[in-house]
Amino acid sequence: MPINGTTMPNAKPTAPTTAVVRHLRVLRIVSEAVGRSLDLEEVLDRSLDALTQVTGHEISSLHLVSPDGETLLLRGERGMTARLREVNLVLPLGVGLIGSVAQSGQPRRVDDVGRARDLLPAARAAVTADGIRAFVCVPIRARQRLLGTLSLGRSAGSRFTDAELSLLECVADQIGLALDNARLYTETRHQLTELERTRTAAVRAERISAIDGLAAGVAHEINNPLTIILGQIHV
Repeated sequence: MPINGTTMPNAKPTAPTTAVVRHLRVLRIVSEAVGRSLDLEEVLDRSLDALTQVTGHEISSLHLVSPDGETLLLRGERGMTARLREVNLVLPLGVGLIGSVAQSGQPRRVDDVGRARDLLPAARAAVTADGIRAFVCVPIRARQRLLGTLSLGRSAGSRFTDAELSLLECVADQIGLALDNARLYTETRHQLTELERTRTAAVRAERISAIDGLAAGVAHEINNPLTIILGQIHV
């Protein structure tokens, strides 16, 4: 619109504005995946893919707490070398960068992961070999329960920004929702299976009872004339 007779040039979108749009796109992709699918693997894959396309990180990993609550199990990753993947397959809860996030429930951001004192020795060697520097990890929760962690790493010199940390936390919340939906779906299916099994057993027991009653009636009807006949024979 002209101002004082001068036409203002079209303003180009600033970097922050572009970043916001990209971050919103990630959240939309993840939300759609959670809303339309009960397939947990599909949700995890789409979430990691969306993050990879936006944040420009080289690696990502998603760990879930094991059934016994003692370890973290790798359930999804992007960009990991075979050596780094092997290190991350099973992580101790409460130990190392990822393990401490899982135990505390607090996010962790490190600008130079190779210098972190609590980095696991095996992970330190793999991180150094792969040139990973910036690192961020957030907890995955659902209904106040800690379910796992979501982590990103990059070898570029730039650190993870506050906006990227917030994005990762939002995605982690969506993944937590997907995990909870999957749990509820599994429990519901189990309850329906048990209900059907109970109903089938009740119907079977009812049929057996009916057959027993019918057999008893038939036996009674047969016994009556037999008793009369036997009585006539002995007379």
